[in-house]
Amino acid sequence: MRTTKLIITLLLALVIYSGIAQNQIIPEKKSYQDTTGLLYWNKSEPVYIHLSSKPDEKGDLLKSKVHAQYTNPFYFDSEGINYVRTRYAVDTASKKTIIPHIEILFEVYADGKAPNTKAYFTGANKIIVGSKTYYGKGLKITLKSTDAGSGVENIYYSLNSEDFKPYNNKINLSTNKDSCELKFYSVDKVGNVENIQKNIIEFYIDEEAPETFHNVTGIDLEKNIIALNTKIYLDASDAKSGLKTTYYKFDDGKFIPYNGNILPLNQLSEDHHTLTYYSVDKVGNKENPKTFSFFLDKSAPILTSDVLGDRFIVNGKIYFSGRTKLKLTAVDNKSGVKEVKYSVDNSEFKKYTAPFYLPKEPGVHIIKYYAIDRMNNSTGTGGNNYKNYKYSTKKIYVDLVGPALSHSYLGKRFFTRDTVFLGKNSKIKLTANDLESGLQYISYSIDGEQKETMYNAPFSVSGNGKHLIEYFGYDNVNNRNINKFYVIVDETPPEPSYTFSVEPYQKEDGLNVYPSYVKIYLSGADKMTGTEQIFYSINGSQEKLYTVPISGFRKGKNLLKFKTLDKLNNEKYEEINFIIK
Repeated sequence: MRTTKLIITLLLALVIYSGIAQNQIIPEKKSYQDTTGLLYWNKSEPVYIHLSSKPDEKGDLLKSKVHAQYTNPFYFDSEGINYVRTRYAVDTASKKTIIPHIEILFEVYADGKAPNTKAYFTGANKIIVGSKTYYGKGLKITLKSTDAGSGVENIYYSLNSEDFKPYNNKINLSTNKDSCELKFYSVDKVGNVENIQKNIIEFYIDEEAPETFHNVTGIDLEKNIIALNTKIYLDASDAKSGLKTTYYKFDDGKFIPYNGNILPLNQLSEDHHTLTYYSVDKVGNKENPKTFSFFLDKSAPILTSDVLGDRFIVNGKIYFSGRTKLKLTAVDNKSGVKEVKYSVDNSEFKKYTAPFYLPKEPGVHIIKYYAIDRMNNSTGTGGNNYKNYKYSTKKIYVDLVGPALSHSYLGKRFFTRDTVFLGKNSKIKLTANDLESGLQYISYSIDGEQKETMYNAPFSVSGNGKHLIEYFGYDNVNNRNINKFYVIVDETPPEPSYTFSVEPYQKEDGLNVYPSYVKIYLSGADKMTGTEQIFYSINGSQEKLYTVPISGFRKGKNLLKFKTLDKLNNEKYEEINFIIK
């Protein structure tokens, strides 16, 4: 700041910073004056004030006797605006104090805070694999810095341990690095340096496409001829960001995602074909498509197996019953079938002539079979040149036992010896379990009814008396188990009755009249399970459990209501109207 009377020169002392790794560029701490004349001062720097009567002279160093220990130099105490001030302003022409009095304020902005820099990664796919972050092609890194004080002067960065250099809106990335480390920081216009330790980012660039191979089991390598039972599968890998998807197509079809299984050949005709395939990794790198050309020969015998009878597939296992036969069928569209042979549980192969029963023993059984045409082409995977794949194998699980059955009761029931009593609201629950082919369904019949009712939920049995419950469990290959039990249904409540301790001595309005000391005895008679409880209410009061004879009635008309309950909660109400005098 310059005036004709007072020049305050703020001098910046040189402070030498110790360097850090990779020759970090550390600027001098300094002052900065912006285009509007605002002066910014590094808050950590000392301040000296010189007085001069001329703008171009250094002048005399201003000293303080009162506060000598805090001056020469002194330091600004507050972040942001600080003031150097005089007591009163003096008119520069008249040299007289301005009235009203005003102070002269010299503004200095103390800046002791470093800028804050952020890195932005754009233009490329991103994936996090474990603790590693991968970016694909087209990655652009932008550094942006903000400063609340004097403003950002420079941004510096270092990539992969290179020397730090100024950031000029572009960072050149090397694609031949498995890993990249970016360090960056900013300095403001008075020399405050951002802490670099918070601005270290490790990442990985993956611009390499995955690699995919095809594998073929059962092929004439000289002529690239395969059969329907040839197995073709794809094997892909990616060393960096990881494999995302493999695609394939036959001939001019559309590319479809590969699910890891053997490629389907059934839809292809007997002809020349081309398999095209490629893979894409998790950051979008795409492999150049590869091809495999072959001839599909369907002229060898086609051998199929058919199940005649019960079968069911669960958890990848095929279950059969003891009533099931296995039928083998061989077809050859050229020279014709010569013979079909089969083996059960590694027994000697024998000639197939007709469908045969599966073993009558429960458990796993191995059926092997193959067909040969008149030109000795085998239905096996590799024909005669591949003896290890001569026959097809079928793993069969024979299930001879029906489900295990059990039953239980829901709601009120009563047991006595081996007899179960059920009420009208009681229900029967049926359960079954099959550890082999699995439960198909449960059915039941009541009292010998010939028709089986499908069981879907617990059910009730109606009609007083004894009932026969038969129920049946079917597994998924139609093995059946049967169980039965008896229940007695009691839907009839106890018959309520009552007795007065004395005879009525008169009638009034058609009601019996009793003396005040009269007692009433309540009871119930039940033909099956017996009376369990009696509840009563007098003149609309809350119901009570009957335990002793009832007495203490009010004078005048009385209404006694009571109900009897048996052990199955069958209940019946009775009312008594009488007069007490």
